[in-house]
Amino acid sequence: MSGNWFISYRNGIEQIHADEETIQQTIRKNEFLLKRSYITLKKDLNKTFSVRYTMDLTIDKEGEDAGNIETRLKYLYIKAKLNLNSTLFTGTYLEAGMVHTPWIDFEQNINTYRVQDNMFTNRDGIFDSADFGFMIAGNIGPKMDESFLNEVNDAMQGKYVSYVLGIYNGGGYAGLEKNSNKVVEGRLSFRPLATHLPQLQLSTTFSYGKGNRSSNPDYKQILGYLAYTGKQLTLASQYHSGTGDFKGKYVAIDNESEALKNDGFSVFGEYKFKNTNWAIWGRYDNFDVAQQDQYDVVRYIGGLTYKINEYLRLVADFERNETILEDHNIYELNLEISF
Repeated sequence: MSGNWFISYRNGIEQIHADEETIQQTIRKNEFLLKRSYITLKKDLNKTFSVRYTMDLTIDKEGEDAGNIETRLKYLYIKAKLNLNSTLFTGTYLEAGMVHTPWIDFEQNINTYRVQDNMFTNRDGIFDSADFGFMIAGNIGPKMDESFLNEVNDAMQGKYVSYVLGIYNGGGYAGLEKNSNKVVEGRLSFRPLATHLPQLQLSTTFSYGKGNRSSNPDYKQILGYLAYTGKQLTLASQYHSGTGDFKGKYVAIDNESEALKNDGFSVFGEYKFKNTNWAIWGRYDNFDVAQQDQYDVVRYIGGLTYKINEYLRLVADFERNETILEDHNIYELNLEISF
């Protein structure tokens, strides 16, 4: 059993997650809140098969039960580790059920500040973190040295190349399927200088299908990612471009089957002060949707972190959002509990 809890004090507009249907309201609030609470159960069935069950607990914001804690599933799948007896394909495994999508979980192992808010493309509704479907993942070539994975960063398991390929409903783990389309998504990551500079990683991810709307708007995205993952310094930058989104939100006003072009970029950095429990970090987002200026946003995010121990972390952060409708600032103090 493991858990990941985000308990926060927030002074700013209400936080709206990508998997929620609630329309963003720019009403300022001053409150203590539970952002998220994940509880995970895992069980090995034998040497090949295992299962995972993850509950996602959050605040119910609608109806007569508003204010209560609501429960839904984030992951529920069976996993199979494949022994291919190959030196080329290593660490190969399958997931079936409510499974990982290729990108968000990978990025969160590099930018570990999900406690502040969603990752860039998840927050703007381009990708979701889980969905109903099937995926295969693994490495091309050997696994990365265990010492590097344990002491530096374990986002990319392969020494040279790691991959994920899946087919999904497309509506995300909290979305009801609204069409018969399936979405294909994948990720490919590699270390160009694995022997001399293993901290350097290059990645790309893509999606191809239709947005989760009965009018079937296109959903075609590609993203490029460059990251340096060191013991003290982490730097990452990304750019995505395409049409539509997984929900089918970015469509023309007079034609819901016409997906709109959108693109954006984000940069992230973190520095951990040597021989201390302190770190400083920041992020810049820039997102644009053609014909729908109300979705365009520029974000400035930064914070200071104190790691109490291996289970507890305090994160104080500031965020500024600039949109065509309104600019606003958010101030937070977060307690992240991981066990």
